[in-house]
Amino acid sequence: MKRQFVLSLLIITGAAAAFAQRLPQTVIPSHYGLTITPDLVAEIFRGEETIDVSVVQPVTTVTLHDVGLTLHNVRITSGSNTVSATVSMNPSEETVTLTTAQPLAAGPATIAFAFDGTIGSQLRGLYLSRTAKRKYGVTQFEATDARRAFPCFDEPAMKATFDIALVVDKGDTAISNGRIVSDAPVGSDKHRLRFSTTPKMSTYLVAMLVGDFDCIQGGADSIPIRVCGPPGRAAQLGQFALASAEQSIKFYDSYYGIKYPFEKLDMIAIPDFGAGAMENAGAITYRETAIFFDPKTSSYERSKGIAGTVAHEIAHQWFGDLVTMKWWDDIWLNEGFATFMSSKPLAAWKPEWNQPLSDADGTILSLTIDGQRATRPIRTPAETPAAISQLFDGIAYGKSAAVLRMVENWLGEETFRQGIRAYLTKYSWSNAEAEDFWGTMVAVSKQPVDVVMKSFVDQTGAPLLHASESCAGEKVTATLTQERLLLRGATAPDETWTIPLCVERTGCATVTGKTGTLTGGRCAEPLFLNRNGRGYYVTDYAPDDRKALRANIAKLNDGERIAFEGDEWLLVRALRRDVADYLDLLRVMPRPESRQLTQGIASQLEAINRFLVTEKTRAAWQREVRELMRGYAPLTWGAPAGETPEQKSTRATVLLTAGYLGGDRDVIGGAKRIVEQYLNDPTSVDPTMAAPALEIAAINGDEALYRRIREAIASAPTAELRDRYTSLLTEFRDPKLIQQTIEYTYSDAVRSQDLPRLISRLLSNPASRDAAWIALTERWPELQRKIPTSIMGVTGALGGFCDPKSKAAIEAFFAKTAATEGSRNLKRSLESIDTCIAFRDFQEPSFERALLK
Repeated sequence: MKRQFVLSLLIITGAAAAFAQRLPQTVIPSHYGLTITPDLVAEIFRGEETIDVSVVQPVTTVTLHDVGLTLHNVRITSGSNTVSATVSMNPSEETVTLTTAQPLAAGPATIAFAFDGTIGSQLRGLYLSRTAKRKYGVTQFEATDARRAFPCFDEPAMKATFDIALVVDKGDTAISNGRIVSDAPVGSDKHRLRFSTTPKMSTYLVAMLVGDFDCIQGGADSIPIRVCGPPGRAAQLGQFALASAEQSIKFYDSYYGIKYPFEKLDMIAIPDFGAGAMENAGAITYRETAIFFDPKTSSYERSKGIAGTVAHEIAHQWFGDLVTMKWWDDIWLNEGFATFMSSKPLAAWKPEWNQPLSDADGTILSLTIDGQRATRPIRTPAETPAAISQLFDGIAYGKSAAVLRMVENWLGEETFRQGIRAYLTKYSWSNAEAEDFWGTMVAVSKQPVDVVMKSFVDQTGAPLLHASESCAGEKVTATLTQERLLLRGATAPDETWTIPLCVERTGCATVTGKTGTLTGGRCAEPLFLNRNGRGYYVTDYAPDDRKALRANIAKLNDGERIAFEGDEWLLVRALRRDVADYLDLLRVMPRPESRQLTQGIASQLEAINRFLVTEKTRAAWQREVRELMRGYAPLTWGAPAGETPEQKSTRATVLLTAGYLGGDRDVIGGAKRIVEQYLNDPTSVDPTMAAPALEIAAINGDEALYRRIREAIASAPTAELRDRYTSLLTEFRDPKLIQQTIEYTYSDAVRSQDLPRLISRLLSNPASRDAAWIALTERWPELQRKIPTSIMGVTGALGGFCDPKSKAAIEAFFAKTAATEGSRNLKRSLESIDTCIAFRDFQEPSFERALLK
């Protein structure tokens, strides 16, 4: 699944529920026969179901998962005997138990029953999605919500095949995991669509969608591919996603050496969808903004986001669908690998995007998350749905992918690929756990992959390497000491990792234990201890070595400069460097730079602005920002001759930074002129340049601009434009307009899927933060009712506060109010507040001296 991350990789949406249990292993499913008849008008559905099972030992009870369903006429056939079963519901454990008077014999059996349910509105289970014209019936089952649509053995290791039929209104169609094999009338106003039998898969991968979908079609390697959505949208906006899917399947077929494992691929845009996308086998579902691209108004960055999401979900068809983790504690085997793999087809298809540099930048983001005490190991136990949902975070996605990139860099790309092929082949159509993966990699590579990965997968946090160099003859020896990286600089437990450390001139070696050495290279050239920026660690170089690296920074490759700058920033965050020292580094950075490094620097400057700038230092800071951004791109809204899309994206970042942080009057004036043109005709402005112009104008905007944006929301022709305009409302600084935005955010005009994003943006705006918090406390019961699957996105945004009073207020509120699925992100947010306070106390004197000297 591709989650919608809000503000940072710490914040994501997830499945909701409060309790769960592991099912007994005495009855194992092998096949489901399932017919669902939805009534979209009445918002209810009925179903008929058979489950073929294997009874491992004689039992009188069969326990399945069930939430909110009513069962009728339950029968169990074992051998030649069919018996009735009584039904006992256990809502607290989300199960139903079927009991027979006599024991069922060991061997095959079939369970049959009918059931009724309600089509929900909470973006989980079988739920309603709406356009202005009609309702759609759609599903979202990961992680533990298939049980809301049909009684089932709702655990990933209990794989089975499925025969699915949907009985729908005469004018509607339906989409599921298989292809349509029959379409027969049912009475005068309905028809039954039957789908081909699926391969073995977990219940969370089942998909059922009902409505008037239109589709466009393509294909790759004999696999038919469709992009579908409400009428007209796929034809207008789906071509780029279709091309992305075709390229991804061709690449993965070759890379894995295993052809796409399902008989077709549908990619369906849903108007209301909590996640970014979901990898249902053969029927991937998407939020509209994650798949639809308008060449006239969608930006260059949007194209990369769509291609990345498509590649991520298609990667899951192997990692997750073909081979599935045994239990949710190993969800990284799904999400980490899909994140890791998704950059590969993009790099092959669009080399100008410089995807490896985006990967290096992603490692820095993951290290930032992992520097918290409130972080977690990649493999974390979780038994309840609430705990399981909270595993879908920046650790499962970003850190896991970064660790895999480090191991690939160590073993070599081809060896790593052979290991992946062997793993997928060995565990096809079954389940695996972490030991299965790294055991296969050891067998293929003959390297201690198990030792390396276990230290990063099962241990909390990330390594901080202290390095100092000395010379003996012509050889450099680096002395290394490791400890855990912590952003507040406090002493960590005595933890060590087995680190595959790679250096351009000396090759790779594994570093173990508290201290170690690495020898190689020439004394005339300092060693940079992170080849291509692919290592998952932060390096703290001794002062003289750091000085030498700065003097030779142009000799590092692009990925290594991203890693070096990111490490130095993380050391500032960890209170091991003065912020003035970091600003000195920025002054000597080569220019122009890659888009990724420029965006990274801009992000760090925004953090400094948020944490440290006061009215006393603002004017000097704005001058400093304008100077620091000089040379990365022309400071002009007009396109220079011969500018590439990457350069244009870099220029957009520079303009936004100069206008927002630097207060550049010419940039602000130019932004206002562009926005005036854009609001009259969005197609008349380059989409990449429209984004920074709109943000700068809103930050400096008045009531007249606010009214125009509200009007633009109402008439926006695409979901992307609607999202762009609604996000702008959260940027205004006028208290009266802030209050209007808060009222709008909680109104019925905003879809449930968009609530976490808007609330988080209001909490990130220093002008609206306090008012947004008050509204949050007043509306909390409403949020729990409307977005139980997304509450983590709200609690994760509370880390924007930076004072003890606000922290105390948050703690007091949640002492009386359950954070439910937001509990882990709440803990992270509270730590972020402490970290911010410590950072401000430590760095403010250095910052003032640097600016006001």
